[in-house]
Amino acid sequence: MNKEEEELQKAKFFFKLALKSDAVLQKANERLNEKIKGFIAISATLVPIVVGLGYYILTQKTANWVFIPFLLSLGSFVLSIIIGVFIQRPTGFRFLNPKKFKRKWDQKPLIFVVYKSASTWSDIVAKNKRVINSKEFWLDAMLGLICLGSAILAVTFLALGLTM
Repeated sequence: MNKEEEELQKAKFFFKLALKSDAVLQKANERLNEKIKGFIAISATLVPIVVGLGYYILTQKTANWVFIPFLLSLGSFVLSIIIGVFIQRPTGFRFLNPKKFKRKWDQKPLIFVVYKSASTWSDIVAKNKRVINSKEFWLDAMLGLICLGSAILAVTFLALGLTM
């Protein structure tokens, strides 16, 4: 194998590596979006439950102090929903436009085009990784809010049960 063929094989390797990395990120993004939808569903289910229980307990005039923890719990679930909707919005996920790429680099030698496409895909993967990492951060925040709201609700019911 001569040097030019070896360089071309190396360029093709980098290109395939970049494409595989992009495919992994695409799947990770899809999984994250499904988790976000699940957390939104959990929070959206808990909101009417908390409102209903809070309303019932407050109408019984047993303990007015319960109002504050119920509001904190409710606020936690609502904030989780808001974050979920916010991170489900269309993001700056990048892709390579083949038409523009061809138009720009059509007159260059094959080895240059393969290297350039591998480099471009690598840049795209790096930007998409930042988008995914941001979603993961906010997904963790959603989980924390759901756990916090559930813990407040559980402690409130425990305290309410002990006072009755």
